[in-house]
Amino acid sequence: MTKKSGPRKLPTPNAAFRTSGQMGDITPAEVRGMISNPIYAGMGPFPALITDEEWVAAAVQGIKKEGAEQFLVNLLYVLRQTWETLED
Repeated sequence: MTKKSGPRKLPTPNAAFRTSGQMGDITPAEVRGMISNPIYAGMGPFPALITDEEWVAAAVQGIKKEGAEQFLVNLLYVLRQTWETLED
């Protein structure tokens, strides 16, 4: 009999959330955050800055580069950060 292990741990987000008021150079982690954030295609109170097609094309490239699991972890991270900034 094999021992059942607990749930597999997800990777840590490797994306960073950048607010619209931040100044300075954009880091590679912030670029990953922008690519994985569907807010840029327009959601809720946020106007679309890119088309759905552009966001999906960028997301496909992000998935190819980072892997689906990492991309989805980053997506959850940036969405949560986006909605938290609305609550402030």
